[in-house]
Amino acid sequence: MSRPVTFSLFELTVAIGTNHRRVYHTNAHFSGFPRRRSTVKTSFLRAVALTVALTLSTPPVAFAQSNQLPSLGEAGADDLSPANERKLGESIMREVISDPSYLPDPDTTEYLNKLGYQLVAASNARHMDFTFFCVRDPMINAFALPGGFVGVHSGLILIAQTESELAAVMGHEIGHIEQRHIARMLAKQRESTAIAIGALLLALLAARSNSSSAGDLTQAAVLGGQAAAVQQQLNFSREAEREADRVGFQTLQGAGFDVTAMATFFGRMEQNTRIYESAAPAYLRTHPLTSERIADMQARVREVHTKQHPDSLDFQLVRARLKVLQDDSLQGARDARASFAGQLANRTTPSEAGTYYGLALANLKLGDNAQALENIVAARKRTGTGVAMVEKLYAQARFANARTPQERDEAVQFARDTTNRFPISRLIALNYVEILNFSSKHEEAVAFLRDQLAISHSEPKYYELLARSYGALNKQTLAHQATGELYALMGAMPAAIEQFQLARKAADADFYVLSEVDARLRQLTQQLKEQREELARSARRQPQPDGK
Repeated sequence: MSRPVTFSLFELTVAIGTNHRRVYHTNAHFSGFPRRRSTVKTSFLRAVALTVALTLSTPPVAFAQSNQLPSLGEAGADDLSPANERKLGESIMREVISDPSYLPDPDTTEYLNKLGYQLVAASNARHMDFTFFCVRDPMINAFALPGGFVGVHSGLILIAQTESELAAVMGHEIGHIEQRHIARMLAKQRESTAIAIGALLLALLAARSNSSSAGDLTQAAVLGGQAAAVQQQLNFSREAEREADRVGFQTLQGAGFDVTAMATFFGRMEQNTRIYESAAPAYLRTHPLTSERIADMQARVREVHTKQHPDSLDFQLVRARLKVLQDDSLQGARDARASFAGQLANRTTPSEAGTYYGLALANLKLGDNAQALENIVAARKRTGTGVAMVEKLYAQARFANARTPQERDEAVQFARDTTNRFPISRLIALNYVEILNFSSKHEEAVAFLRDQLAISHSEPKYYELLARSYGALNKQTLAHQATGELYALMGAMPAAIEQFQLARKAADADFYVLSEVDARLRQLTQQLKEQREELARSARRQPQPDGK
């Protein structure tokens, strides 16, 4: 009997044959509000994994055929419109963010989106919306989801020796999305892929419903789409990969990165695979490279003018940050601290600023606040005051070291000043709100959240912070209203409706707020009704296991 392992819906490198067990949960991460948790059957997880892997996984980087690389046609399909593709991606992302491996670190997220949009701006996908996010996982991997969502494993960022190598991987993922490979997959084999994608949507909806039969409905829905998905993936993936090679190379070159990084990065991984065949990187297992493809990359590099691209300071800071965050345990922080200290002692650090920054973060995590402040001051001397990640950690260290009310107020004021210097930085805005919450300055936190521009009003974190402050202020209607919006954005409609019902019962707000609550409650109730009706219709359309 095989040993159960932790399974992540969007991690497509786990062997499907293993007995997986997975607990999905939605957690509002603040006290006083409910946690929703439900268990999904092992067999369903294997089925979902297979369907997602074979219908929605668009393998990342490998690069560059010659100028005669084939084109698969126009980058669009009537079968799955861009709007519907985005909705499909949003549905999957609601599951992704509830996975424990998802890393909601604002510093890493801001960096990945900055780098990602630097690439997008040089591509033909500049008119599309993209979202880049990080997965806390030492495996070397990355993946694209429908509708512009790109996930990058922390292990990939740490193993990349240059920023151009990381950009090469992300550029290839952008190529898959730019060329709309999922929509074109649907056009290539219309009937079979429609079944597979329809089964996936049904599975996602059933997994979030309160129905006692949701597990059975989901299992049947996904199993019904497997066979068609297998054949369709085998017929399409090689051409899609080659096209993404070509598009990714052009994007990397247009954005001014070192295009030689494509060949060197994948050549290095392939060489390691030859030596340690059983320890092949997850990236190569899910997106296999061949000698021919690497030769194609090298040939394309020879045809263009190459130039060096210096790594950004943010790249060095993020790599130091992830070295601390990848292992979330205290021992992991101790190991990271020892590694950074050794680099400084032996003068082997690739970036003194990054090493001092990582040392400060590790010490702050371990509660050595005085040493953390000393470390981040050393980093700040090497970077100046214009680097958001450094200024955020400096604000945190100052606040943690404050011993008197005056020192604490000065630390809060510094955090406030950084929001004026970085008005569109999400990581700076979030840090300021967190410091206000620790200081019990909840009125100020609410006022800032209402007026700031850095944290989108359409993301769950915004409503989580609002709910926390409203709850502390004992404004129950507003707290439940914000929590309801949080759950709605996470796709938990029954929980969202319950929160709006509680908001209506609390009735401690003015007429205008209560009118908003009533209108939103009616809207969500109607949406839930339509979802359940669609679930029932889809279940009736699915073939029975006996073929009837």
